Amino acid sequence: MPIPTNLAIGRIAHFDAFLADHGRALVGWGRKPSGRRAMMAARWTGRPFALLEDGFLRSVGRDDAPLSLIVDDLGCYYDASCPSRIEAATARGAAPDQAARARALIALWRRSGLSKYNHARDYAAPLPARYVLVADQCHGDLSVALGRADEGRFVAMLQSALDDWPDHHVLVKVHPDVRTHRKKGWLNRAALAHPRIRVIEDGCHPVRLIRGAAAVYTVTSLIGFEALIHGPPVHCFGMPFYAGWGLTRDAMPAPARRRGAAIEDLVHAAMVEAARYVDPRSGALWTVEQAIEHAREQRARRLGL
Repeated sequence: MPIPTNLAIGRIAHFDAFLADHGRALVGWGRKPSGRRAMMAARWTGRPFALLEDGFLRSVGRDDAPLSLIVDDLGCYYDASCPSRIEAATARGAAPDQAARARALIALWRRSGLSKYNHARDYAAPLPARYVLVADQCHGDLSVALGRADEGRFVAMLQSALDDWPDHHVLVKVHPDVRTHRKKGWLNRAALAHPRIRVIEDGCHPVRLIRGAAAVYTVTSLIGFEALIHGPPVHCFGMPFYAGWGLTRDAMPAPARRRGAAIEDLVHAAMVEAARYVDPRSGALWTVEQAIEHAREQRARRLGL
């Protein structure tokens, strides 16, 4: 059986189903202390390890049981300093049947209107006719530092969006946890005091904003990956897992491990190969397509869509 390195991990709903392919592994959470303990204990004991992170279709409600988890026996997907399961699978490339599945999955994701969490309504106010979307993140998010970024990267991102699109509005989406969990963003009020900037801090669902954007600017936010699926050009000012493959416009050099890849390679790696999906009711393993259909139905029912 897999061995969790803290009690909270062992209490994840359907933990054993998510780890069905990692029966002897010592299990921790990403680059948190439990993840470091799992890797250290694995070196001492000769057992394998597995690091968990929320999947990119996590759930409908924030407190719901997870629909998916990333299970990584190489590293951590947001740590650009070392390989991860997503990076290795992207570099290897999708086989023809896998690429065909990824294309169908991209179309399904676009139709579904889903995001990582799916409890919030879309942005309700009228949108400018022309705008670009900038994604702020929570201050202290590990994906920022481990994605080779810092506060200066956020300032440069915002300035670039203003300079690159002088006849567009710049919509800055504040991370929902700033509003609901009293966290702090990276972009301060002074930086956002510009007549073409509109700050969106109501915790809304991001899909409508992504779909209408002329371009999307991120440091390491998952919004950048979702934007790649929906189609707007994506500018990266850090080194998230989806940068460095020739799919994004990058402000920094990629790790030498990364080379040109197709969107199908990345989507199959991130949403099929590295992720595990479980029916939250029965605990049965699911496909990503089943999880998407469930989340779409649940979101529509809960929000009356």
